[in-house]
Amino acid sequence: MPFQYSRRFSALYKEASPLQNCRRQTTRSGPLHLEMKKSTSIQQVVSFAVLLANAIVGRCSLEVWPPFEGHLEYLQPGVALASSRNSLSSYVAHKAWIPGDDNNYYYGVEATLDVYGFNLQPGQLTEGGVWIASTGDGHPIPDNGIQIGWHIYPGMHKDSRTHFYVGWGAKGSPDKGCFNMVCPGFRKTSSSIAPGDVIDPVSSINGTKQYITVRVFKDKSSGDWHVHYGLNGPPKPVGYFPKSLLPAMIDRPVLLRFGGYAARKKPAPNPPMGNGYVPLSSTAALVSNLKLIDADGNDHIVNTDLPYFVTSKQCYPLSVVDSGQFFYGGPGCVDN
Repeated sequence: MPFQYSRRFSALYKEASPLQNCRRQTTRSGPLHLEMKKSTSIQQVVSFAVLLANAIVGRCSLEVWPPFEGHLEYLQPGVALASSRNSLSSYVAHKAWIPGDDNNYYYGVEATLDVYGFNLQPGQLTEGGVWIASTGDGHPIPDNGIQIGWHIYPGMHKDSRTHFYVGWGAKGSPDKGCFNMVCPGFRKTSSSIAPGDVIDPVSSINGTKQYITVRVFKDKSSGDWHVHYGLNGPPKPVGYFPKSLLPAMIDRPVLLRFGGYAARKKPAPNPPMGNGYVPLSSTAALVSNLKLIDADGNDHIVNTDLPYFVTSKQCYPLSVVDSGQFFYGGPGCVDN
């Protein structure tokens, strides 16, 4: 069944935006003249073109909340989170389904993502995947949710290879959360697939594409969150997050997000997201076969554009959703 997003944005979507009264902007018709210095790089021109396209259709950036505070702990272990915030830069580029006022609720997502490789250093992290989180009392709860996808995380894996991963975080739980099975939480049922597995080979920019398909959904009878994963093929069961692990996600609507995440701890530079190309053409990293899963386990193909969460459209922009797919990512930006 095809999915159609309501024209009426939810209160959560409105409150998440720093531009409270963001509306479609119109400009007088006529040619648009741009003047650029000769020193402007091709990548800067491409990034500017994406920004311009977003401005023309009247899009607005949203204030972002990080997937999990656990990222800070891994990047700077043993140091209080509050003291590490000033040294960390993190970015997201996500499309999102947000529980609205049209009485349509979804409790899972399936998506196919290209996977790539980079030579990252400790203090850098890049991810592509899906995130599911409780909406609480109308505001996202950053450390109450789950995430599944691929990442390159030298600080955790002690290498710069691409890994399949799962992660969770929950307020009100004895454990704050972790990736894979570093702490008790995720329960593996597969004998052939494990969170943390290396993904090899990875995609070539102008050659063969390697991809993963992830499927995460809430089981109607048990309330547990089941994870399926497939490399270059249909997703197979891997395991599940018990509902008791995520108390704020029991019998409540959830926020679904999909796309990329990048972070760095100074002085490391910002890492690339996706495959390092901005979504101006089909060269960029792709999220495809995007489906939302309802409470009965039925799939709904996403065939219209969605709201988005973007930290910096200059660094890591997004394309619109078209026929269940969109492009995302970029090379990163230089900041202080």
